[in-house]
Amino acid sequence: MMRISKNELKSPNKFKKALSDYINSFRIYILENYGISFSEEELGDLMLSACRSNDFETLEKEGRSFKINTNHLENWVYEKLIPNTLLLKLDDVEVIRLLLFCIEMTYQMFSGGTKATITQKGFRERRRTFESILVDQFVGKLDEIFLKKFLESNFKVRVDLDWAISTDIETFRNDILNASDLVSIKTSPTLAGMWAEADKGYDYGIMVKCSIPQQPILQFFIEVCGFKRLLDFAKEKIPSNDETFTEYLERIRSRIREFKCGEIQTELKGFICGYFRTIDYETVKEGTELPYLGVVREERYIVPINELKWRKEEWNEFLKILKF
Repeated sequence: MMRISKNELKSPNKFKKALSDYINSFRIYILENYGISFSEEELGDLMLSACRSNDFETLEKEGRSFKINTNHLENWVYEKLIPNTLLLKLDDVEVIRLLLFCIEMTYQMFSGGTKATITQKGFRERRRTFESILVDQFVGKLDEIFLKKFLESNFKVRVDLDWAISTDIETFRNDILNASDLVSIKTSPTLAGMWAEADKGYDYGIMVKCSIPQQPILQFFIEVCGFKRLLDFAKEKIPSNDETFTEYLERIRSRIREFKCGEIQTELKGFICGYFRTIDYETVKEGTELPYLGVVREERYIVPINELKWRKEEWNEFLKILKF
């Protein structure tokens, strides 16, 4: 048992600081025994999500604070997290398809080939850059790749994803083309998130948590030698007596030296949290405030991740109902 305060549950940084030794020792154990390399940040956030949602009854109330049942938390790691975590390298064919799709999708957005918006709402509406849209597209669709890999490798089915770029924004677009019912696949903006979502009109919602490098597109070009060619080109153009930019070039090279040109090292991690049937839930109204989420901006289905179906027999039921 470990004590944890409300403030530590509210703050990912405080939570990870309080459990730092425990997280690190467990992280090393997982790497040595299961071959999955979680960072302290990743594993800490995932453990926090389990505690916040009280998955596997990991949390017990005790006065004004809580106790973490470490036996239950470790069972959650062994039974749920590890078996449902997938690793993908950047050279996986599905990841390459995703990159090409996102590049073409972004070009079409700028050229008017799709009605998806290139502006971003905020304090002021502003035009997003090509690069920011490309990364958003990549991160937003990566969850579908992980789910496809998970279902195909574990249940020997074929999963057809939607790679079409439409000129219209469809209201209900099925994320799995060969599913008989409408399926919405979503990813969490943070590994510490405890809510799964689906828009109104869908029959099923699936939650996948993705962990990727901060600069996934740049990492692609570093590891396939494209970035090295850019630096070589810059070196030819920059005069040798330009000490400032010669130094910049050397600093940049030193940062990417650990990556050998043409050798794919970067791994993407995906955790398949599970699915829910929307018929089993009511939508959450706009303006509702939820723990660790805040105010709901649009009415939709929002379900705690500890209520998702994730066991093998439950996935078999899902595949049978959706006629795979």
